[in-house]
Amino acid sequence: MANTGQASNYKQGYSSQTVATQQIRTVESEAAFLLPYIKRTDCILDVGCGPGTITTGFVKYASEGRTIGIDISANVLGRANAVADDAGIPREGPGCIIFEEGNVLEGLAFSDNTFDIVFCAHTFGYMPPPDMPLKALKEMRRVLKPGGILATRDTVEQHFYPRSVDLDRLWVGNFRRAVLKGDTKADLSPPVMPALFRRAGFDTDGGKVRIGTGSTVFSGADTRRWLSKRAESQLQPGDPLYRSWLEAGITEDEIHETLLASRKWAETEDAWYAALQCEMLAWK
Repeated sequence: MANTGQASNYKQGYSSQTVATQQIRTVESEAAFLLPYIKRTDCILDVGCGPGTITTGFVKYASEGRTIGIDISANVLGRANAVADDAGIPREGPGCIIFEEGNVLEGLAFSDNTFDIVFCAHTFGYMPPPDMPLKALKEMRRVLKPGGILATRDTVEQHFYPRSVDLDRLWVGNFRRAVLKGDTKADLSPPVMPALFRRAGFDTDGGKVRIGTGSTVFSGADTRRWLSKRAESQLQPGDPLYRSWLEAGITEDEIHETLLASRKWAETEDAWYAALQCEMLAWK
């Protein structure tokens, strides 16, 4: 499928530093809320699978089923295939894994009622409502079997401590401006996911939609230095994130100020970062 629509709104791009961050994610860290519901024979679709570290983790829980990961980037799918090969996961038969190019906003290349589970993590945060996320949710629901589960996980809040370093404004705020293309009056999808699930056709009043939360915490000197270096790499000319910030009207002076604050935070003893995630489970 053509890499448009969803691709154009994914402001981080797929630089080595961005993918390195994605590669630390596992099925246990990102999908713990879903794992109790997975059956060995389930057919699972991971939408926006990135480098495949979460997707490959599903295989041990659906060991007699099939797991498919789709992403808009052929390059990142190459990394996902390497992860699967390193893990010795078969490409056909029970317990197999398949990676394919695909764009949920352009339509999934699967028939109605195909999957027992559709999973999507850290993707709706790049889709300003109402049109984009609603279209994606409806398409994911379409390929779910009756009784199947749609599970999503997206960040709703981020905070850097101590607050005096001002990264909540400089990093979180500017990142949001870039995703929203400078439209500060717009909103992001994760905080309104329950309402979007309702509009997509899920029975929110019949007990078939559950809202939960998860968290991510980064602390320790080595981790802070790693995050700061990642920010420095992403906010250099040529990186997709840097370009998206400029396109959103963020000045080079503001970018420089953000990098200085990031370095200060990394050097601050006992500084830490926390994110709150919205975790949705919905039965078709």
